[in-house]
Amino acid sequence: MLKLIKYEFAKKYKLISITLIISVLLNLFLITRGEAGSGVFLVFFPMVISIFYMVDIIKMYSDDLNKKSGYMLFMTPNSGYKIIVSKLITAVIEGLAIMLLYFIFILINGSYIIFTSGNYVNFKDIIYTINHLLSGSFGFNLFHVFMVLLTALLFLISFLTTAYTAMTIRKSIFSEIKFGGALSFLIFLLLNWGISYISSRFFDLLTPYYGSFSMMRPTAAEFTRILLPINVMSIAQSVILTLCSGYLLENKINL
Repeated sequence: MLKLIKYEFAKKYKLISITLIISVLLNLFLITRGEAGSGVFLVFFPMVISIFYMVDIIKMYSDDLNKKSGYMLFMTPNSGYKIIVSKLITAVIEGLAIMLLYFIFILINGSYIIFTSGNYVNFKDIIYTINHLLSGSFGFNLFHVFMVLLTALLFLISFLTTAYTAMTIRKSIFSEIKFGGALSFLIFLLLNWGISYISSRFFDLLTPYYGSFSMMRPTAAEFTRILLPINVMSIAQSVILTLCSGYLLENKINL
């Protein structure tokens, strides 16, 4: 398993390095524009990087299913379960690394704002200043930001598992059918429709649960409990679809 994860990162270290360098240079450029520049970067960076993240993770699996390099991977003495789980773990590690990078950018920009205001910079002041800014302007703090990013990551992972499952079904059960790309997309849409239907029924049952919270300015504990059902649903979906993909890779794959 560890070798498979190392293999995934070895394939993309150049892309990761280039993305990191561009992100740092862009932040350095915008931070010189003052608080407005920092704000623009901190708002748009997670949006843009999420899109690149999704494209990268989907392409990683698609290439293995459809290119010769992937054929060699499936010829190794690794089970389909190991292969798909290693890709999922790689996606999780990459996502957590992006979250860590974003928080580092928050600290860097906060430090610069404090420094340019003529104050002494220390870690506690940075955290206090950022929390004060967020709570005063938006009504939340860094913990709320962390929970939103974690929930977004879990949602993206669960969304990506539907893409993985759709591609796996097309490459296994429907491998002999023409127009494979269109079929994969159709399966992907049907999977998401079915999951959305089940999720909506699940959350309808939780209406009394949400009614016990203050939605205007929830505390950190309340916010965690508010997002808990969504996160549990995302994790459950990821596990179930990963197991389905692993079974198909192990028993039905047709390269």
